[in-house]
Amino acid sequence: MAINPNVFIHNDDRAALEALKAIPGFSSLTKSFMRSWNEKLMYINNMSTYVRLSEKQLPRYYAMLPPICEKLGIEVPDLFLKLDVVPNAYTYGEEKPFIVITSGLLETIPEELLPTVLAHECGHIACHHVLYRTMGTMLMNGMLGMIPLANVAILPLKAAFAYWMRCSEFSADRAAIVCDGTSEKVTEMCMRFAGLTKAVGSEMNLEEFMNQAKEYRELIDDSKLNKMMEQMLFTFNDHPINAVRASEARKWADSEDFRKTMNYLDACQKNEQPQEQPFPFNRQDLLGKKPEELKEELLKAGYTNIDFVRTTDSSFFSRAGSVTDVLVNGEKEFREGDWLAQDAKIELHYYQPLSNEEIKRMHPGEIMMPASSKSYIGRPCKDVFYELRDAGFTNIRIDKAGDITKENDRDLGRIISVSVDGNVIFARGAWTPKDAEIILRFHTFAN
Repeated sequence: MAINPNVFIHNDDRAALEALKAIPGFSSLTKSFMRSWNEKLMYINNMSTYVRLSEKQLPRYYAMLPPICEKLGIEVPDLFLKLDVVPNAYTYGEEKPFIVITSGLLETIPEELLPTVLAHECGHIACHHVLYRTMGTMLMNGMLGMIPLANVAILPLKAAFAYWMRCSEFSADRAAIVCDGTSEKVTEMCMRFAGLTKAVGSEMNLEEFMNQAKEYRELIDDSKLNKMMEQMLFTFNDHPINAVRASEARKWADSEDFRKTMNYLDACQKNEQPQEQPFPFNRQDLLGKKPEELKEELLKAGYTNIDFVRTTDSSFFSRAGSVTDVLVNGEKEFREGDWLAQDAKIELHYYQPLSNEEIKRMHPGEIMMPASSKSYIGRPCKDVFYELRDAGFTNIRIDKAGDITKENDRDLGRIISVSVDGNVIFARGAWTPKDAEIILRFHTFAN
């Protein structure tokens, strides 16, 4: 069954992406990028310049990839080897993602850590990071000069992209932890990238590196000045500090969320429905949808206890037949990624105005006034009488005013006022007892 990537997406990743999308100019950049960028160019460059790994080309390395993809529920991407002394791995593409590793990576890390690196890159694919990471990398490297970006504030976009890209690394690290079953290899990978090569053997001390990460965090938290200097140093970095990554990896591997994640993946691999899974929606994403369609989505996601709750109270934004509110276990406060049991109570509140028949049943023995008091004034009394009688009113009286002295007076026989149970002001559609006393006062000749 399909795997929900929310099991390993970091909360900071979600929040940073939402903040990035809210930056003025992000939408313009995305539209321009999609019009101008062609990922086939990158694929052509890979095919012409690098070595594509396969069952027949460096099969020992390629064989590491398919089991990772199966575990994360993604298609196996193309894998390329690039001649570059800098140890690195990256993922590009959207419709057909691909992974590139460098020769420097193979020279730097032990072979047993390579699956961890590949799982990290596959994590970016599983979390749907690749399009925005491609945009961010090109923006940070000044490669979007061909895209018109008039009136777009580049520095805020760069800073927001860099921050999100750093946060997205935490999610990809979690994907690697899921594949390894432990955080030890991810933390060692961070330590290798920080300065240790293959040549370092038994002297390597992982716990000492974790202590270094702890001391760093205490140093930054110690003063606002240190925090400010950290921001100055790393605002435009697209990767988090190695020590921080290692610390985040271990903290998550020791958490209850990690235990739930592993139980979830175990159930998925057995093609069973997990008892708990991360909720795939934000509350705001659900509002305005049709309740039947939303219920179908939730059932497909594995949730079984879904109720409709109709409301007839409307607001300016209410649309008939659309979801106006969602409660999960009686609470409005929930977010994408929250762990929920499959039988969690989900209420879909939707707006549906009362029908005419329903309204009638709410007013037994009453009739809606066919017009307002103001609209009756000046109309022929006879017409008003028959209109009210035909509407169903049974207690209609006539009150002659005797105020006309001229035979050709145009007001003769016309309504002066209509009172309903003594009220001379009423609205059209007002519910009124059918036996209410209605007095029609109209102009007649003086005696």
